Amino acid sequence: MRKQTTISLAIFLILLALTMTAAGQQAASLVVSANGEGTIKLGKEEFKIHAIVVKLFEDGKAEINLITDITVFVEGTWKRNSDTARNVDLKIIGNGASNNMEGGGKLFFTDDRKSITSLKLEVLNKTSGKLIKADFVSK
Repeated sequence: MRKQTTISLAIFLILLALTMTAAGQQAASLVVSANGEGTIKLGKEEFKIHAIVVKLFEDGKAEINLITDITVFVEGTWKRNSDTARNVDLKIIGNGASNNMEGGGKLFFTDDRKSITSLKLEVLNKTSGKLIKADFVSK
């Protein structure tokens, strides 16, 4: 129960920060989140993903927070293949101050595109040489 409270608080704080950041952004930016289950493998280490928060900016930039026992933040770009597509392609370039990652994945939405159904990522950390894989499905 304590772990769920901590996770819920973390998600709330992230959403609050993203919302405050979005106040200066144009309305075309999209913030979506989901609770669910998944895993992230960082080299040989594996963590359970409890939730994700994704912000897609109008200019094509993307910010992704994976909520595990630790919070993993990655940045990149996004592109929708068509206006009716329920998924977007993600290209991951880094995390925060460094562009030390290379890879991508897909983010899948519900029919109304207001919630996440799943996320898949495969990224190489160019500094450490470790492969990062994330697979998440919402509840």
